[in-house]
Amino acid sequence: MSMQSGINTVQFKSQGYQLAGLLFTPNDFDATKQYPTVVFTGPFNQVKEQTGTVYGKKLAQQGYVVLSFDHVGYGDSEGDVRNNENASWKMEGVRDAVSYLGTLPFVNKDKLYGLGVCAGGGYMAIVAVTDKRLKAIATVSGMMDNTASYFGVMSKEQLMPIFKMANDARQRQYETGTVEYYDVLGVESLDVDSLDKSSAQYEGYDFYMTERAGKQTYPNYSHKSVMTVMEDAPLTSATALAPYLYTPYLGIYGEKAMADTAPLTVNFYNQASEPKELYEVSGASHVSLYDIDKDVDRAVAKMDAFFKKHGQ
Repeated sequence: MSMQSGINTVQFKSQGYQLAGLLFTPNDFDATKQYPTVVFTGPFNQVKEQTGTVYGKKLAQQGYVVLSFDHVGYGDSEGDVRNNENASWKMEGVRDAVSYLGTLPFVNKDKLYGLGVCAGGGYMAIVAVTDKRLKAIATVSGMMDNTASYFGVMSKEQLMPIFKMANDARQRQYETGTVEYYDVLGVESLDVDSLDKSSAQYEGYDFYMTERAGKQTYPNYSHKSVMTVMEDAPLTSATALAPYLYTPYLGIYGEKAMADTAPLTVNFYNQASEPKELYEVSGASHVSLYDIDKDVDRAVAKMDAFFKKHGQ
């Protein structure tokens, strides 16, 4: 094994597939030493080069080793079904990533932490309920309760057509072997010119459908997901398990996201076991915490202090 300072390409096994990762190391990296380490899992459908690389580089500057990886079926990783936002698959990927890190001699297993952003926040929190190899976790703009986001917001009349669409796609897939995809976030159909530039919808478009972080810059990324995703997504709730976390938790959210996703982090925090901390990044929004330096830097500084406090 030969690792250098900066960015290293790595591979590890998960669920019978070879996964591709980027391992970020500090500038003065010395493989004979041990380092605090962070495993990262990111927002819906993202690949390792997007938000994972932003946080990987910044945390490495603070002295951490960081793993950002493509889940099964994403990016450079193997997987027969591509872009399947399946919570169970992704949580298993996080567990296998932790196992992989545990084989590296320069990883300090007493200072091994988890970081999840957006959808990855919910996955990371659920994993940490039973995987105590993670000594502390942080979430950023965490989507911590999909169950509430669907069943708590949408009516039966709104939900039934969505489930039927997913069920019908599953039946066709079973009969023909063809996997069908669609624009689950609805970014293709947005009337961008009419959107409020501060809205969550516009932010999503600006991040995923432009050179900022879209396919133009990251060819392995796709904004489309399998049609069956809506059978799985509403069933995931980290908040339901929050009282049993017992692992130190830091919830980070943007001040401007209080009208949309931030309450999910706040509610998880309120339900979570001690020790826990909550941090509002002033002036930040949900998506600005993906890649805007002035916001990400404050999030990283806070989690650095939190991880140092709770490392063994």
